[in-house]
Amino acid sequence: MPKVGAGGETRTHTTFLACSFVKNPQKSNIYNTLDTGRRYALPLCNMSSIHKQPGRPNWFCAFYDPEGFRRFRSTGTENAKIARTICVNIERAAALTRQGKLSNEKALKLVRETCAAIAETHGKLAADRAESVLKPAVEEFIRIAGGEFTSYTVRSWLDSWLAGRTDASKATLVEYRRIINLFLKYLGARADRPLTTLQPKQIEDFKQHLAERVGPSTVNKAVKVLKASFNNAVAKRQLEFSPAEHVENIEVEEANRRPFTGKELTALLSHAGTEWRTMILTAFYTGLRLRDCANLTWRNVELHTDTLNVLTEKTKRRQVLPLAEPLARHLSGMAGDDPDAALCPTLHGKPASRLSAQFYLVMVKAGIVEKRNYEGTGKGRDTRRETGSVSFHSLRHNCTSALKSSGVSDSVAMDIVGHETASVSRNYTKIDDTAKRAAVNKLPDITK
Repeated sequence: MPKVGAGGETRTHTTFLACSFVKNPQKSNIYNTLDTGRRYALPLCNMSSIHKQPGRPNWFCAFYDPEGFRRFRSTGTENAKIARTICVNIERAAALTRQGKLSNEKALKLVRETCAAIAETHGKLAADRAESVLKPAVEEFIRIAGGEFTSYTVRSWLDSWLAGRTDASKATLVEYRRIINLFLKYLGARADRPLTTLQPKQIEDFKQHLAERVGPSTVNKAVKVLKASFNNAVAKRQLEFSPAEHVENIEVEEANRRPFTGKELTALLSHAGTEWRTMILTAFYTGLRLRDCANLTWRNVELHTDTLNVLTEKTKRRQVLPLAEPLARHLSGMAGDDPDAALCPTLHGKPASRLSAQFYLVMVKAGIVEKRNYEGTGKGRDTRRETGSVSFHSLRHNCTSALKSSGVSDSVAMDIVGHETASVSRNYTKIDDTAKRAAVNKLPDITK
């Protein structure tokens, strides 16, 4: 019922759950009231209520904070039902704080569930306004209790997750950042909304968006990265479930990559400069990947034992590989005195994209592929590109094929090339150096 104040103004007061203070100085949950300073035991039931103030359209919430003081806070809405919902949950958060039970996880859940209920009956805009009132309140209560309230937007969570990936290589982090940036760009303004608002449909739509522009393997890699990030959010109690949990991979087309033919290998070596000749021979005789070859220094080469000792960038696997005679002969002819010097100085440390582009030019000179046409096709930069049948990675296939063609067992061949798939790992036995050296000695001499 409206009440008339001392100055004649009309005040509206709504109490939806009343409870009386009980004077009890013997109890431990005693607080000073703001108006009289008298000491009362704080009630365990809800004392929140909503009020209208003269000249202000929005309802105000009256509640007792965790320290027992009567407080007023605008609910940000003229709708009494929404205001009641907000006010009840502010008081609920305060009560949990007094009991020492308002953890970061419970605070997030309280805000999330309250806003979800408001969104269901009054729409998302009302829920967003409610969140802007509830979140500062619970954040304040947690600070009063000596804790810290941590909530994330989609952007801040992905950035935080990436910053915590200290176990990943530099190249992996670069790739993760590229994927995250693509996802944030796709989300647009939604990237700066609370992490809890992210929906599975947005992940699914992003997957389809990528599938129209890149190959299936690239799409599945992006989904894998997002799943890892959001699973981590679940583990850290920032999400109740991962929005990417049930987003399935798309079917990967059968690979059309092939090894180089003997004629093509001869053409490559004859048209390659000194550094690319080293790269080609190293990849053919060891199966190392592009950047692993480019980043080799003389410290990795042990000519006195004819071995190559390298920690691979992708798998973080330490490999000690026997040098085939043609590769050992080539390296001996160019060895220097500085162990930290790069085998291929102009290629060392370069990104994979630049190295791949340079190798493509070597293949063009060798007559293996045609020169790329950079004229516009009218399809735009984001259209899906056709992949070639040969690349530097084909030399890795050459190494595997040559070993198997020479009668080397699968386990020895895979140990040399460094395959890391689960099916291969199950078949691994410890391969001794003698078996690996015997295997590489069977490889053909492509330098002649």
